[in-house]
Amino acid sequence: MPHSPATPARPLRLVAITGLSPQVVTETIWALARRSPARLPDSITVLTSATGAEVARRTLPQAFAALGRTLGTTLPAPEIGVMLGHSGQPLADIETDRDNDAAANAIFATILAATADAEWDLHVSIAGGRKTMGCLAAIALSLCGRERDALSHVLVDPRLQGRGDFFFPPEPPMLLPLPQGGSVSTANHGLSLAEIPFVRLRGTWRADRLEGGFAAAVAAAQTMLAPPRLALVPRRGFVRCNGTEVPLPPTLIAALLVLAERARTGLPGLRAEKERDAALTASFREALHRCAHPSAVQAACTATVGIALDRAWLAEKCSRLNRALRAALGAASEPFLVRTEGRRPFTSYRLALPPDAIDILQEAP
Repeated sequence: MPHSPATPARPLRLVAITGLSPQVVTETIWALARRSPARLPDSITVLTSATGAEVARRTLPQAFAALGRTLGTTLPAPEIGVMLGHSGQPLADIETDRDNDAAANAIFATILAATADAEWDLHVSIAGGRKTMGCLAAIALSLCGRERDALSHVLVDPRLQGRGDFFFPPEPPMLLPLPQGGSVSTANHGLSLAEIPFVRLRGTWRADRLEGGFAAAVAAAQTMLAPPRLALVPRRGFVRCNGTEVPLPPTLIAALLVLAERARTGLPGLRAEKERDAALTASFREALHRCAHPSAVQAACTATVGIALDRAWLAEKCSRLNRALRAALGAASEPFLVRTEGRRPFTSYRLALPPDAIDILQEAP
């Protein structure tokens, strides 16, 4: 009986990992159509090997047409993507470490691109292909996936798996012969979509600044998941947050240096006790002299001559620091931000990092 898919708020892109059994693509689509509300993909990408692509091109057009008739709709033609090896040639199979690396990069690139468009939702099927491919796709989606994206595997009666005459349960059901004799009814297909929960790590690393493929993305996420560690290298004009260098002007490094010194020695948050605070001014100027670029430092020092830094100055510097860290690190900036405590005019500012998580270095190691 035809199904009428509900119209989703956003279009859906299906990325299916397959090997020599492209049946998993149509089985996944059939299962999506049986959901309540039903949801059919508006774009379909099949990612496979060179050998798998030949099978998909030979079998899927007819299977898609038949499935469309069963569902009472026209399905979009699948885009069949072939994984490329390091030489740029299509991968026939994953047989070596280099093949595995190339497959990881191809799968990751496909899923990264599919999650880059905020107007589309993504559903990734790992029902086909080698186990390695499914594992890589699941990790890639964990790295890139958003809250609304999904990961699934199709389950079907083993007697119907990978058969050239079964791509989805037909209507009416059919009897199909079994190799050992007898037959199986497609009415007993047992086909269902098993949705797989996955950890979403997208907010822990900056995909827009990534250079490299799958391994680089894993390393970037792992770095950001490590316990927070802040290293200030004032003579070199940058701070390092969990290994990521963030360049800052001397005035902001000096302000952060004052806060870091207090956090390392267990002092409470920094507060301007008066409208014009001489102690704050002195500590800031001392920190400036420890920073890089003598000409820039001299200019910054000159700008503060005769001026006692006050509450408004401190609030402005802490706000600029937080903006710079957020711009450079995204969600990963959270542990390194300057915290505010108390109400005006008694607001204080501090780093929430433990003392042993802060290093102040004379030179970059």
